[in-house]
Amino acid sequence: MSKIRVGVIGAGGIAQVAHIPCYQKLENVEVAVVADVNQEKLRFVADKFKIPKVVTDWRDLIGEPIDVVSICSPNAFHAEQSIAALKAGKHVLCEKPVCLKSSDVEKIFAASKKSGRKFMAAFPRRFSGEAKVLRTLISRGDFGEIYYVKTGYLRRRGIPGLGTWFTDKKLAGGGPMMDIGVHALDFVIHLIGAPQPEKIMAVTFNYFRDQAVDGGWPPAETRIGDKPTGSITVEDMAAAFVRLAGGISLFVEASWAAHLAPQSYTTILGKKAGAQMPDPTDPGKPLKIFSQMKGILTDTTPTIPGSDVFQEEINHFIDCVRQDKEPLTSKQEILSVVKIIEGIYRSARTGRPVSFKT
Repeated sequence: MSKIRVGVIGAGGIAQVAHIPCYQKLENVEVAVVADVNQEKLRFVADKFKIPKVVTDWRDLIGEPIDVVSICSPNAFHAEQSIAALKAGKHVLCEKPVCLKSSDVEKIFAASKKSGRKFMAAFPRRFSGEAKVLRTLISRGDFGEIYYVKTGYLRRRGIPGLGTWFTDKKLAGGGPMMDIGVHALDFVIHLIGAPQPEKIMAVTFNYFRDQAVDGGWPPAETRIGDKPTGSITVEDMAAAFVRLAGGISLFVEASWAAHLAPQSYTTILGKKAGAQMPDPTDPGKPLKIFSQMKGILTDTTPTIPGSDVFQEEINHFIDCVRQDKEPLTSKQEILSVVKIIEGIYRSARTGRPVSFKT
């Protein structure tokens, strides 16, 4: 088995918590180089993870003799860096959101096809036990036709990287909908077969700038050398009603700050069965399937397999590279998610519904 050499663009929290340590647990996989403009952080990460080379320009990293590029940079750079890495003959694992514009999804996958290299989006919730169970049940028809989905990722007080690129609209593209709402969206779009959006009506709110509380992400120990400005130019809550192809209705909400109980939830309704997942992190609130058997209403609590979602995500990506398999994140799924988020911000900005050509 030949060694796979990895380069990581961006040395922040997700690189330190997930990408680098997960790659380093795999046989014949080496994190050979990491890039970041923060030289103090680069030195810290190189020493901590024993990475032999660091560079401050991501373009220099792409020119290195590596096989894989993991993109963990601010959102605004994802598309450019993904396309450049693919054109340079590297396989790419890109953190969410893949890009800020739906037109860039087409460009990324065109570059992937032309280069013959794999492109995968980093959505770890797809590798959760709940996702595996629901995907199996829905795909084999146990739910029947899906007609309504409700999902959300809500924090009471939890703004990530307060005053860093996370809260800078030019770099992040948006606030909680772009940061954590994208996880909720991708989770359900993946489960229900990647229907494309037809119409979106959305709102955003920003009432807590003067009461902002740092959310603890990235972890404090990963912020070496960061110099936050304190600026917040994104929303603290967003919500949308989306009409999807096939007559499916979707409600999605995300918040960093609001007067509510923190939660991450999903409800999926089909004509044969429904599912409610109040909080996948709370064992006291398990996933439940609601259906009927010969006229008798039934509630089922399935056994959920355990999973290390970050490690399984990296394992899957490396397996796709080695075995020439298609990654779990398809173009249509990514396109649907990016179009929905793009439409949410456009609708909220204009106060009008956004329609997509079908």
